[in-house]
Amino acid sequence: MHEQSQNPDSNPLDDLANNLSDTFGDAPVEMNETVAGDVKGGQIWMKQSAARSVRASALHLEESAAGFVRAGVIDAHESSIGVALAQEMKLDQTHPSLVVAGRVQAQNVQTVVLLAGRVEGNVKAVFTPLTALAAGAGFGLAFAAIKGIVTTVVRSSQAKRARR
Repeated sequence: MHEQSQNPDSNPLDDLANNLSDTFGDAPVEMNETVAGDVKGGQIWMKQSAARSVRASALHLEESAAGFVRAGVIDAHESSIGVALAQEMKLDQTHPSLVVAGRVQAQNVQTVVLLAGRVEGNVKAVFTPLTALAAGAGFGLAFAAIKGIVTTVVRSSQAKRARR
């Protein structure tokens, strides 16, 4: 069993990231003021960088952006993420569009959709269960109305042709 670090200032996510990196065996990647397409590695550090797709056992973002992220652990500060899938996430002033995680620790986070087993901290999600229900109902009503209008126009057009 892995022992926790005795340093009180250490981040427990770092210990988990080290364990995951050992498990996956991928090399560490460090990006500083870099733009990349696909990035894959054990531990990935991105500072003022951007990537379209990132796959890592552990990812640390600092003032960076990533389109699609899949990682065991994500630690992001003042960053933007399109879609994030992770076991654990620590987000600080980060703006992901879609988050799917087992556990999320958040501070000043705004997202469109958040699906998590456990959430700690300040998160503002556009789609809460109530807003998702309202949006779904609105979409259903709009679809039914458009279908009714199209049906009426088609029948009217067919009736005019039949009279000729």
